[in-house]
Amino acid sequence: MIKLFVSDLDDTLVYNVNHMQKEDERALGWLAEKGTNICFASGRFTHRIDEVVNRFAFPYYTTSLNGATMLLPDGKIFHESSFEDGIAQEIYQYIHKKGLADIVCANEQRYTKRKNEHHHNFETYMGVHIAEIEALEEEFGKTVHPAKLFVFGEEETIAALDQELRDTFQSEAEVFMSGKRYVDIMPRGVSKGSALRRLMEHLQIEANEVACIGDSFNDISMFEVTPHSFTLHHAHPYVKEKANHIVRSVEEAIMKLPLLV
Repeated sequence: MIKLFVSDLDDTLVYNVNHMQKEDERALGWLAEKGTNICFASGRFTHRIDEVVNRFAFPYYTTSLNGATMLLPDGKIFHESSFEDGIAQEIYQYIHKKGLADIVCANEQRYTKRKNEHHHNFETYMGVHIAEIEALEEEFGKTVHPAKLFVFGEEETIAALDQELRDTFQSEAEVFMSGKRYVDIMPRGVSKGSALRRLMEHLQIEANEVACIGDSFNDISMFEVTPHSFTLHHAHPYVKEKANHIVRSVEEAIMKLPLLV
């Protein structure tokens, strides 16, 4: 029996920032009614997750910023992690020189040293604000505690940068694409997969009692935790290789759960 179902948000459950298919919405409600724990795992901030899933009447766990922050259904913080100041400074200085949208996530806010056209494009697309701090790195560990760094740009540029960052910082950080135009940089050991293991320990459930679904590279770490992993038809071929099931929607994945055990 599946006791925990974990869903990614963007391009899995949610499309175009905040749209959710009614069929997926109903399926999740049905699953929760059966007594299954639900967790939403995303690269988003907690409040950006809640903006789209607070329509649900059932209680849910939240894994935000790719596992850097975890909340219990009652809103209490279950786990938090952030970069070591020196490592964050080194990586941020490196990505800032790329001339793309370099963004620091901390304190439920987005920061950058100086905005360029890529930052403005991101703000418009996401409907959010990025705060500018000229001496940003100097604030690391003081007023700004980076939980996640990311870069936003054109697909081709981001794909190349993803590999470059993994080669450069493989011993200091977790690097992965969380979308076609995003590359995320996380503290070493912080991922959706490590967050899932922590939640399983909290709930005292085994890997075969968990199912998860996601469509991007930051979801692969979850696929490695449970045999019941799902991805979408539109996912990158490499992501499809790592998942055990390929479906067209969250609803289809949920309908297949009774057949798994």
